[in-house]
Amino acid sequence: MEQKNANLKKERIWELDFIRGLCVLLMIFDHTMYDLTSYSYQWFKETGKQIFYEIYSISYHYFFELDLRLIVEPIVVIIFCAVCGISCSFSRNNLKRAIELAVCSILITIVTTIIESPITFGILHMLTVSILMWCLINFICRKKPLVTAFACGIIGIAVIVIAYVCNSIYETNPTAFTDNNTWYFLGEFMRADPSKIVNNDDQPIFPLMGYMLLGAAIGPIVYKNKKSLMPSLGKYDWYAPVNFWGRIAIWVYIFHQIIIAGVFAVISLVLTGKFLMP
Repeated sequence: MEQKNANLKKERIWELDFIRGLCVLLMIFDHTMYDLTSYSYQWFKETGKQIFYEIYSISYHYFFELDLRLIVEPIVVIIFCAVCGISCSFSRNNLKRAIELAVCSILITIVTTIIESPITFGILHMLTVSILMWCLINFICRKKPLVTAFACGIIGIAVIVIAYVCNSIYETNPTAFTDNNTWYFLGEFMRADPSKIVNNDDQPIFPLMGYMLLGAAIGPIVYKNKKSLMPSLGKYDWYAPVNFWGRIAIWVYIFHQIIIAGVFAVISLVLTGKFLMP
């Protein structure tokens, strides 16, 4: 009986792994296309071959001009944040989880600063703050799941509303959060100025923390039995490859850009005889 209970505790919610894995794969594709824009143009300049300019045109159009990407990208980020919130219901120690994310975030900031492409407040930074907020709410609510869920829902909605109010202010007065020192810190973490997130992975606390907290509000209600809501289709069925990426999402986020850049650098060496940087 004890062995059976141990196995149940280890059982993962496969649909959450699947959603998380799908988001990760879309992120890899998105970042690959961004890097390809720079590399393919350099390959074209170095070799003069038209095919590389065609690749550049396709990747540039996808990343900077395709309306579908502008719609899908924020949806994927919101879903990823919500799944992170739902996962708070399954973690045995969310404070430890937040500390681990904080360490990874700091390392990412240090490394990206060294290579002169700083990520000062990326998705892991934002999720660290969000999980710490969940821990605070849970502590105040005396670790009562339904009370915590209700509080997360209210605060999550408030964060989202505040963010969209601030966005409306920015649209009518673009300097509202930059000329007034009183509001600058708040505006910085709401990313009221879209130009701040064009060239890096910086992500705003507002409204993304709100979506994470909404996920945390849904988790204890939808997954009150901590079991999958979808029928299991077998460990090695069609969704298993996607679930694999979902289970190692944090490691993929940390290392995928290094791997992508490394692969393109090797391709550059073969094509041009020298390493190229994006």
